[in-house]
Amino acid sequence: MRETLPEFTKRGIRVGCVVQGTVAEMARFCGRHGVEAICIPDPGRESYRAMGLERTNWGKILFASAEGRQRRAAAKASGCSISLEGTFQKHSDVLQLPGAALVARDGKILWLHRGTATYDLPPPAELLSAVAAHLTNI
Repeated sequence: MRETLPEFTKRGIRVGCVVQGTVAEMARFCGRHGVEAICIPDPGRESYRAMGLERTNWGKILFASAEGRQRRAAAKASGCSISLEGTFQKHSDVLQLPGAALVARDGKILWLHRGTATYDLPPPAELLSAVAAHLTNI
């Protein structure tokens, strides 16, 4: 996402990345990945519940599909890794599935992707397509 952030900015789209951590953890995690300006802390995971994002199970994490293994390898190659320190915080849920949404200024969800695996987030190009499909001024 950080690589395509300028494309969203150019189109006038504000990007936010909700993370499970506290404000201090969010700053540490997002700062390490160069995206601290777009991170939003949600240690209570209220936004995850509001979007209906489900949880997975340990079997699906430990015995990931070929696609899951490829995505993990790609994430690791780009500098992303699992933080064991962050993973085992009281408010952190390693089984929480991810999601992505296009939210209007009034809070209405215009488009929503609910992940079915821990690595299941849409590519930035799909997010840009969702923006183009819902906003006429793009």
